[in-house]
Amino acid sequence: MNFIKNIFNLKPQFEFVQDPTGFHQLGGEIPTDFKIPENEFLGGFQYLGFINNSDKYFNWLPFSLHLICPIFTDFEYIFLDYTNPNQPEIISPSNTTEITSAYDELTKDSYIIYHKENFTLKAFEGVNDDNEFDVMGVAGKPHWNQSLSEPFSPKSNKKMKFVCQLMSNGQIKVKDKNFKSNDEYYEKIFSELNFWCDGDLKVFFDPESKVACYFIQNT
Repeated sequence: MNFIKNIFNLKPQFEFVQDPTGFHQLGGEIPTDFKIPENEFLGGFQYLGFINNSDKYFNWLPFSLHLICPIFTDFEYIFLDYTNPNQPEIISPSNTTEITSAYDELTKDSYIIYHKENFTLKAFEGVNDDNEFDVMGVAGKPHWNQSLSEPFSPKSNKKMKFVCQLMSNGQIKVKDKNFKSNDEYYEKIFSELNFWCDGDLKVFFDPESKVACYFIQNT
């Protein structure tokens, strides 16, 4: 375990910084040429933006990666096959009807759309007590707030590469949704991008098998 930590520590870390001309996008409408996989998740998949492989830091990606995840559900890991980059397929979980949600307001027909913001990567010293509530996301190496959990591709059995980690810091606001809570606390949660209120979403990808893995960790 210490050996793995040392490897990660050798890698530089980058912060996602808002920039109107930035390569990467968080939030926004689902692109017209992108198809969300069929599913029975409560609230469905949320479109979270994309990571642009034109950025030199992501030139190992075979294509720009559209980020989607059912962030309002109690999933453990989501594995998606991006053999067709604009039409990913669910590998796991196999039965999406069995995945529960902490939010009673959600149905299978619920949707939420976030405002679009562009970001660029900037080298920084890492997440600390002074900036932990300001950082929108990181790349290069993850900030582990729980135990190391590096996934393996279910297709190639190879260790997956870290793409990005998105935080629950309220920088991406909701543009439109078709559900509402009568509870002020929950309605605040539904008004901005977050992951189980105060968690973060980690994204990994295997360029050989073209499989992405998503999972949420809480502080």
